Order: sequence, then structure tokens, then C-alpha cells
Amino acid sequence: MTHKADCSPFQILISAQLDGETSRAEDAALQTHTQECAECMALLTQLSVQHRRLRVHTVETTPDMAMAVLAKAHPPRLGRRGWIRQALVTVGVTELVLSLPALLLGEDANAPVHIARHVGSLGVALGIALVYAAWRPTRAYGMMPFVAALGLCIVVSSVLDIATGRAAALSESTHLVELGGMFLVWLLAGSPRPRIPFLFFSSATHRVKP
Repeated sequence: MTHKADCSPFQILISAQLDGETSRAEDAALQTHTQECAECMALLTQLSVQHRRLRVHTVETTPDMAMAVLAKAHPPRLGRRGWIRQALVTVGVTELVLSLPALLLGEDANAPVHIARHVGSLGVALGIALVYAAWRPTRAYGMMPFVAALGLCIVVSSVLDIATGRAAALSESTHLVELGGMFLVWLLAGSPRPRIPFLFFSSATHRVKP
């Protein structure tokens, strides 16, 4: 459809009016013009129909694919390796049993009651987390930062305490439970490995000639 040159401003007003961006004076001027110009009236009618079709339509039902996507992104390796979940439950319950006396009674290797209860709280929380990971294996990947950080801190602190004579190796052997839990969560999460940043040396190997 062709339009006269003097209709160009009103064509812009038609688009602006459909977007709700015109003033009352502009609406009045456009109404007056379309009553006299058959081409602009036809354009207004055509664009109004298209605008209404685009804005008013039936909403399509979208299935919830969150769990399926999560399972595909970080699939727990089960199947014949389903023993990991059973072992994780065992380790989690063991951690709870070892930590409850410190939490409830405040007893942990002659440590002050306040410190013992804090240590017991951390152990109970870890035990519950391990049991939960075994129950919901798709959550294992998200738990890896916490479990890995805890395991690393336990190893470093135990080595330092043994080296300085502040603790005996036998007494520190109880922390093998936490390390076992960390290893099982790692297996359940799909054995993820840290990504090493890939360094690009394109500037050195592909120099642009001046």
C-alpha cells in the first residue's frame, strides 16, 4: 500500500498510538485525519488487527523439565554402582552417632563444652547432609563445594596437629569418616574434576603483522 507524503507523520502516530505512546492532542489529530484519509484508516485497521493478534493468544502449557535437566546436567552414577548411596547412608549415620555426644553432652577430647558443642553441631549437620545426598542423589553435585572444603580443612588441620604433637594419629583417625563421606559424594556427583582455565596464546603464536 502506498501513502501520500503528507501522511507520513500520521503513519508514525498510528504506530505510537498502538503502543500507547500518544497524547490526547495527537489522538484527536489522528482521528480527524483518518476520517478524511481512507488509506490511513485502512492502515490503522490492518495494524490494529495484527497488534491484537500478537498480544492476545492462548498460552501454551510448558511441562516442568527442571528435574530432568538437572539429572542430565549432573547425572549420579547409579545402576551397578548403586552401592554408593548405601555406603553414603552408612557413613552419614556413623557421623551422626560420633557427633551426637559432643552436641548433646559437650564431650569431645577434653575440649571446652562450648567448643565441643560447636564441633558436634558441624558433625551432625554433615551427617544429615550425607544422608540427604544419598536420598536425593541429584543434589550431590551442589553439595560438593561444602563437603570438599570441609574435607580439605580436616586434612590440613589434622596434619598440622599431628606434626606439632597436639594430637595423636590414632585419635585423628576418626576423621576418616568425613573423608569417606566426601569421596562418596564426589562419586555420586559423577566424579567431577576441577576445570583448568584454558590459556590462549594467540597473541604470541599468531602475531598480526603491522
